[in-house]
Amino acid sequence: MIEGKRTSEEGVARELSNIETYNPRFNAFITVFSGDPGLSLSRARELDGRLAKRRSGRAPPLLGVPVTIKDNVFLAGFPTTDGSRSFRKFLPPGNARVVDLLLGAGCVPLGKTNLHELALGVTGTSGYGGPIHNPTDPSRVSGGSSGGSAVSVALSKGPIISIGSDTGGSVRIPAALCGVCGFKPSQGLLSTDGVFPLSPTLDHLGLLTKTVPDMSFAFQALTGVPLTRKTKPRLGIPTRYFTEDMDETVSRSFLGAVDALRSSGEFEVKDVHTGGDYDRYSKARAVITVRESSWFYEQVLRSPKLRRAMHQDVLSLMDGGLKTGMLEYMRSMGLRGDAVREAPRLLSGIDALIVPTCLITAPRIDEVLGNETGKIRRLLLRNTELFNMSGLPAMSLPLGKTGASKPTALQIVGDHGKDGLVLSVAEKIWALLHGT
Repeated sequence: MIEGKRTSEEGVARELSNIETYNPRFNAFITVFSGDPGLSLSRARELDGRLAKRRSGRAPPLLGVPVTIKDNVFLAGFPTTDGSRSFRKFLPPGNARVVDLLLGAGCVPLGKTNLHELALGVTGTSGYGGPIHNPTDPSRVSGGSSGGSAVSVALSKGPIISIGSDTGGSVRIPAALCGVCGFKPSQGLLSTDGVFPLSPTLDHLGLLTKTVPDMSFAFQALTGVPLTRKTKPRLGIPTRYFTEDMDETVSRSFLGAVDALRSSGEFEVKDVHTGGDYDRYSKARAVITVRESSWFYEQVLRSPKLRRAMHQDVLSLMDGGLKTGMLEYMRSMGLRGDAVREAPRLLSGIDALIVPTCLITAPRIDEVLGNETGKIRRLLLRNTELFNMSGLPAMSLPLGKTGASKPTALQIVGDHGKDGLVLSVAEKIWALLHGT
């Protein structure tokens, strides 16, 4: 992931200058570690100094690689707002476990990225200080809740990693809408310790990168999980539900990609009959999410002053959680158990399921404002949320040309614990569709 022979300091300085140029327009960051001395340059110089003194042994695997961190992930001593004015003065006393992993691997933090408030939204329009703008068309949404993370990757000058959280699709949705790669590993593989919770039952952490090879390298460096390579992976294409209600642009790009997979000779491709009522899992996931989040944020919700500062879409969802009874919550948790058992059945006889990540392309911001919790939300979430309910690993990779005005993406889903296989399948698909 490291380019040429440039020092860490030179690469980080270039990226900080790049952020200064684009951030006022795209609103991707809440905090940037700029200035000299600032955290980013100080850290880069320290790493360069260590490398210069090293006589033997291996350097950290991600030495000097810039990383951006979603602003619900703790970085000791730096503001962590959770995308909300309620937490604008919160300074965590310690790092999230994933931040320690990134630092131990040699990464250089550039800043904390903007997100949909409290990570409860899929459009990025209720970000701290205003909407997060899509990197290919600033009039459109970035997706959420990890919208700032996706934008920081899309607009970076070189290889970069971003860390995001994913409770219903919050890494994969913005990755899809912004034309980058987003990976949600099997639940628990990346610890959520030191991350503002939304729904502990469903919360995952994930990574965003520009390319699948970068994703594979970063994931292995952080987890030690090897890739599982197969000569001719078996792919399943669903016959219904996951491919219903695609808009024209998504349909054209997804079906074109499926044709390329079928004709390549690199894969065994078969249709998967997806019967069953998956909508019940969608409703159950919504209940679990808002009930658990309203428990955690109840003090905020009970404060008239703090309520007035919240975005209306987030407040309405949270209030719904306060009104949810224990019987409804327990019934939804029972359905979650069904999803854990049923979702892997989709993978019977195949190595990975292939579906569109989102059923629509990024809508315009002016179409979303005031409508964040309606049809747009459902169409963005529908193909991602089942895999939070079931905890399965899922990877979103872009389709079409990099920088397309309306990015689309496909999602690769594998069985629990088969993260290395999902990434190896993603690498083969990436090489076929993007030639690298």
